[in-house]
Amino acid sequence: MAAPAKVEQQKNHLPFLDGIRGTAILAVFLYHSLGIGFGADQLKWNGLVRDFSASRSFLILSPLTFGWAGVAVFFVVSGFCIHLSHQKCREKGWLVFCNRRFFRIYPPYLLATFAFFFIWPWGSFSIGSPERLVQLGSHLLAVHNLDPETFFGINGSLWSVAVEIQLYAIYPLLLYIVGKKGWKTALIFTGTLEVLIRIAESISVTFYNESIPFIIKHSPFGYWLSWSIGAYLAQCFLEGRTSWLSRLRFDLVAVVTLTVALFKPTEPFGFLAWALLTGMAIDRLISEKWSLPKNRLFDLLWQHLTSLGLISYSFYLFHQPIINITKLVIGNLSPDKPFNPILKLAICLAWYPVIIGFSRFIYRRIEQPSIDLGKVVWEKFGR
Repeated sequence: MAAPAKVEQQKNHLPFLDGIRGTAILAVFLYHSLGIGFGADQLKWNGLVRDFSASRSFLILSPLTFGWAGVAVFFVVSGFCIHLSHQKCREKGWLVFCNRRFFRIYPPYLLATFAFFFIWPWGSFSIGSPERLVQLGSHLLAVHNLDPETFFGINGSLWSVAVEIQLYAIYPLLLYIVGKKGWKTALIFTGTLEVLIRIAESISVTFYNESIPFIIKHSPFGYWLSWSIGAYLAQCFLEGRTSWLSRLRFDLVAVVTLTVALFKPTEPFGFLAWALLTGMAIDRLISEKWSLPKNRLFDLLWQHLTSLGLISYSFYLFHQPIINITKLVIGNLSPDKPFNPILKLAICLAWYPVIIGFSRFIYRRIEQPSIDLGKVVWEKFGR
C-alpha cells in the first residue's frame, strides 16, 4: 500500500495515462491502415482457428491486427478518468456530471458526424432518402452502435463513442450498486452481464457462423466490466489501497490475451482480456511496481505518445475517414490493375503527420473551447 502522503501528491496528475492513450490511438491508426493497405485487418478463419496461409508480408505485419485492442484500452482509461474526476469534483450531482461530459464529448463528435455526413468525398448535402435520415438521426442520438445498418454508417470509428456515451448514462447505476453492495458485488454484476453476452456471441459464431443482435452485442452492457475495471482502479487509487488486479500474473494474462484471438470460440472474449491486461498495467504503474524505462530513445518515443494522447480524442474522431481517401487516390492512380499492398499501406501511414496537425487544431479550437463553454454554461444556468 502506498504511503498516504505520496498518494495525495500523485492524485492530481497521472502523466502516464496520456502515454497509454497515445499508444492506444497509434495502435488503432496502424490497424485501420493495415485494413486499407491489404484489404483485410485480420487473418481469415480456417474452421475454428486462424488461417496462417496469408501472404508473407501480411504475416510479418500481423501484430498490427491487434490494433483494435486500442479501443479496449480507451475504455479502461475512460472508466478510470471519469470516476476519478467525478469523485474529486467539488460540486456533486448528476446535472454537473452530464454538463461536463456533454461539453467534453459531444461538440467534437457532432463536428465529426456532420463533416463526414455532408462533405465530399465522404458524404453529400442530400438527406432526402430515409436511409440517410436514419443514419444521421441515429448518430446524433448516439445509438447507431445498436444496428448493423448504422454501425459503420458515417464514420467507422464513431461506434465506440456511442457506447462510451451510453456507459456514461449507466454510470449512476454502477455507483448505486457500489453504494449498496460494494465494489466486489458491482464488478461481479457488470462482469456477469458482459461475460454472458460474450458467451452468447461465442456460441453464435461457433455453431451458427453469425453474430448475436447488435442491440445486445454492442450495447453498453457488453462492455460494462471492461469500463468498470478502470473506475474500480480509480477508487483504489483515491483510497490509497491495492486492487485485486495486483495479485494476477501479468505474463500469464498476456499470453491468454494473445491466444484467445486465434480461436473462433474464444475470440469474442478478446476485448475483455485486453481491458483486464490494461487494468493490470495501470495498477502496476500506479503502485510503482513498474516504472518507465530511462533512456533517451524511450524518452523521445514516450514524449511523442504523451503528446499524441492529449489529442487522441480528436485523432480518433477524424483519422479513419481521412486515411480512407487513400482508396480514392489509388482508384485514380491505378484504376485497372491491383496496387501493391505495401505501397498502399505506406500511403496510409503518410497521412499520420497530417492527421496529427489537424487533430491539434481541433483540440485547441473545438475541444478546449467546448470544455470552457461548458464551465460558463454551468456557472450561469446550472447552479
